[in-house]
This record gives sequence, structure tokens and C-alpha cells, in this order.
Amino acid sequence: MRKLLTEAYRFIIRTSAFIGKETIEVLRQTPLILTLVLGPFLIMLLFGIGYRNEARPLRTMIVMQDGDPYQQQVESMATSLGQGVIYQGTTSDRESAMQALRQGSLDMVVVIPPDIPKTLRGNQQVAVQFYHNEMDPSQVSYIGYFGSTYIDEINRRIVRTYAEQGQENASTLEQRLENAHQRVDAMRQALEAGNAAAAQDEQVQLDGEIDAISLLVGGSLGLMSSLDGQMVDGEGAPVSTENQATRDYLTQLQEHNQEVSSIQAGKASYQSELEKLDQLDSDLSNLEAQLEDFQDVEPGVLVAPLRSETVNLQAINIRPVDFYAPAAVVLLLQHLAITFSALAIVREERSGSMELFRISPLSSLEALLGKYLSYLLVGAALAAVITATIVLAIKVPMLGTWVNYALLVLTLLFTALGTGFLLSLFARTELQAVQYAMFILLGSVFFSGFFLDLRYLWEPVRAISWMLPATYAIRLMQSLMLRGDLVDIRLYATLLGIGVLLFILVWFMLRRRMQSEWS
Repeated sequence: MRKLLTEAYRFIIRTSAFIGKETIEVLRQTPLILTLVLGPFLIMLLFGIGYRNEARPLRTMIVMQDGDPYQQQVESMATSLGQGVIYQGTTSDRESAMQALRQGSLDMVVVIPPDIPKTLRGNQQVAVQFYHNEMDPSQVSYIGYFGSTYIDEINRRIVRTYAEQGQENASTLEQRLENAHQRVDAMRQALEAGNAAAAQDEQVQLDGEIDAISLLVGGSLGLMSSLDGQMVDGEGAPVSTENQATRDYLTQLQEHNQEVSSIQAGKASYQSELEKLDQLDSDLSNLEAQLEDFQDVEPGVLVAPLRSETVNLQAINIRPVDFYAPAAVVLLLQHLAITFSALAIVREERSGSMELFRISPLSSLEALLGKYLSYLLVGAALAAVITATIVLAIKVPMLGTWVNYALLVLTLLFTALGTGFLLSLFARTELQAVQYAMFILLGSVFFSGFFLDLRYLWEPVRAISWMLPATYAIRLMQSLMLRGDLVDIRLYATLLGIGVLLFILVWFMLRRRMQSEWS
């Protein structure tokens, strides 16, 4: 029994010795502890500060024909929709607007079709097209939602306009027109019978009907204005081409009614008055037919005369997996390259290889170039396997050339290796090097635009994004694979320039370290 207790006691002592040793070893690595704790917290804090959960304002230009009667209304609505639209003006040059959209100086181009009244009279909604050049599925959905909301607001304003001005009048206008026809028929019968007194009585009643029609038509013109658009006359009053015809019929009706206002009794013939009554009857029929054009429009078209159509300039339908796959390839290649190179110099120092290099004629440049080339070959092989997987297995489109793709991958690997070698020169242990590489990966996930559009980040925090190679490579890779071009050669030149600067900096630091160790 005593022996068993002694062994148990020794077991506890030996175990507790390791516990104490490892605890002290961890506590001695204060920088590592601070890095492990504060690093992820700092990344999350910066992301929380920089993220703006607000609707992104869209730089918008409207395309419509010169002199379009809707132009004044459309511009008024575009400038009154709040902060969601940064109105860039109206143009009739559709191609220049689309070119600006492709170049990124616009976020959206709204195309207003011509002949809106003709389309409405054909019982068809007017399709207002919202062009964009987005690849991110979330941004595509946002623009589609914005287009629907914009059109709903326009429809609401149109409905409100005609409802306030013409809805009540429309219910009685038809009856008034019918009454006026009856008064004209009664006057005709009285004049044919030579009864001037009865004709005068009917003419007084006709005056009242025509006055009521004038008021009702004036109110109904609000409905016509909402459907036909508005033009401005010399005095600034809104005038529609279709409404002008209605106004002309109404003016003729009033003039012809004035001509038969004085009927003299005792005349041998009332032929001239009868002819004027025929003109009155014709005026009433013309006015009635003009108003029926609007009554024949389907209620659904009246309630929602416009509908939105979101049109993407992309030649293909981009799936979410298509959009995120190139970004995932960039993050994976960057992380592999940074991790491999971050361990390179640390491993050489801890294994004693640096002491062997000291007695050899090897220079720092030769050592660095050898490491770059070796890791570039490994990274290129991994990139080929990953690319074959997403293109052949996942069916992600590849619209660009393979030459440009290879150049982009090599540039990304070159820049990522420079980042990793720089981390390796600062790290004291392999664990620190791996942790640094993980922080770069974590920062790239949050700040490179992998899952959140950079336009939602606060601009000072967005500066962090442009320090990461992945930020440039993701945009270039997505544009190359999904659009067929490099979107902006300046991004590629910047990525390559960062890689060159890192190479020079790493070479300078490695040479100083090797010289100090060899001296």
C-alpha cells in the first residue's frame, strides 16, 4: 500500500512539474499572448467601426429622348427620392451613359422608353429599365429592389395625382355628356317644328350642361396629364399633346354653343341654327370619344402604368458560387503562399541552416531568389489544381484568357510571398509566423471585399483593405473570369508594384541580418 501511495505521489509531482513548466513558458511569451488575444479583437473592432449598415447611394443617370413630355416629372422625382439616389443628370445619349456605367463612374442607368401614352393605350405597362454592372449577387438584388421601389413610388404619385383630380369627376362626366346630347336633340326638334320658345328653354339647359362638362373635363385632365406626361407652354403652364386636343374640342364646343345662344322667334327658316346644332353634336361626340380613350385603359395599367426591369450588362447569369469562387481561390492561394514563406526564414534560423550558409559563397539575393522560385513553382501547381476544380467540377465560367489568368496568379503569389517573407523576418518562432499568417487571412476575409462590398466600409477603415494583396487580386480575378477583362490595369500594376517593393524590402532586411550574423 505504501509503495502504491509513493508511486501516486511521484506521478502527481512529475505531472505538476510539467504543468508549472508549460505555464511559465507561456507566460514568458507576453508578446505572443498579446498578439493572440488582441489581434483578432482588433480586427473585429476595426470591422465594427468601419462597417456602415446603410443603403448605398447609387450614382444614377437617366436616359430619355430630348423633348420627352415626361422629362420634367422624371427629373423632379429623381431629385426628391432622398439619399438613395445621387442624380447625375438626364441625357439622350444612351451609349455614352452605358460607357460611363462600364467604366465605373455610374452605378445605374435608368432608361425611360419613348411613346409612353401609346404603350398605355395598348393595355401594356411601360418597362423602365435599370441597367447596372454589378457582379456581387447581393448588389444585384439591391439594385433590383431599388428599381421596384422607385417604380412603386412613381406609380403611387401618378395614382394620387389622377385620383385627386379626376376620380370624382369621371363618375358624372359621362352622364353630363349624355344630357348635353339630349338637350341638342330637343333643340333640333323644337327648331324643326318652328317653336323658338321651346328651343330657347332647351338652350338655357344646354348652357348649364356645357358649363358642368367644362368643369368636369378640367378635373379629368389631371388623369390625362398623369398618363401623357407634361409639357410646358410659354407661360410655364403644363400642357400635354393629348390634353391639348381635348382642350381644343372643349373650346369648339363652347364657341358653337355661344353661336346658338340667341334664337330669334318668328323666323321662316332655322337652317343655320340647325347646322350649328349639328356641329355641337359633333363636338360632344368628339369630346366623348377623346375621353373614352382613357376609360378603355385597363384598371391594372392605370394603377401601375410603369414597371421596372433590372438589366445587367454582364453577358452571363452570374450565380453566387460563380461570384465567390474566384475570391476563394485568391484567399486560398494568398494564405498558402504567406504561410509557406512566413515559416521559411524562421525555420532556417532555428534549424541552424543559417550557420551553414555563412561558410558558403551564397549571397542574400541568391538565397531569396531561390526561395521565391521554389515557392512560386509550388504555388503555381496548387493554383492549377484549384483552378481545374472550380472550372471543370463547379462549372465556374472562365471568360478571360488563360495567359492573363496565369500572369495574375503569378503576380498574386509573388506579392503574397513577399508578405510572408516579411513576416518571417519579424517572427521569432514558427508559432508566431503561423499566427501572423492567420491574422493576414482573417483581415483579408473581413476587409478585402470577400463577403462584404468595400463601399459599405467607412473610408478611413477602407484604407486597410488596400494594404492587402487579396483586395486587388479578388477584383482582378472576378473581372477576368466573369467579364473577360482585368477591369482596371491600374489594379494589376498596383498589385505588382506592392510585390516588387516587398521583394526589395525583404532583400534589404535579409542581407542586413545575414551580414550581422556572419560578422
